[in-house]
Amino acid sequence: MRLLMSAVVPFVVVSCSPFGSLCEKEFDCQDELGIVLEDDYAKVCAAQQDGAQNALRANAEKECEDLANAETVLAACQLTLDCDKLADFRSDPDSAECKDQRKSFNEAFEAAAGDCDAIGEAPPAEGEGEEGEGEGEGEGEGEGEGE
Repeated sequence: MRLLMSAVVPFVVVSCSPFGSLCEKEFDCQDELGIVLEDDYAKVCAAQQDGAQNALRANAEKECEDLANAETVLAACQLTLDCDKLADFRSDPDSAECKDQRKSFNEAFEAAAGDCDAIGEAPPAEGEGEEGEGEGEGEGEGEGEGE
């Protein structure tokens, strides 16, 4: 019995992602959403969304996992909407539909602030660095800075 439970648990966890269903809903609601989607949209969309979720969850920063969780909750809320309400939600940032979930997602997105791509800042090039290091007075002022 113990072996059976360990084989079932990973399936249950994986099947909890709402993104495949949300992608199918978008396909079914494309008229109301005002979009035209290809026949393979739902499969491609689900693969992209699940991949993005996996990347967020693999990131070391807690803010990235918080963002993944908030996005999952928001997607699950959108699944409860009919096509007309989903279209209202997507077109009106002040829509009452999924308002709390949208707010939580926006807060998580702001907290993550671009830290979830696993790309650090490049080290300064040789000769560059903090102001005053290796530069004479007046050199480089106003020319090429920030480019």
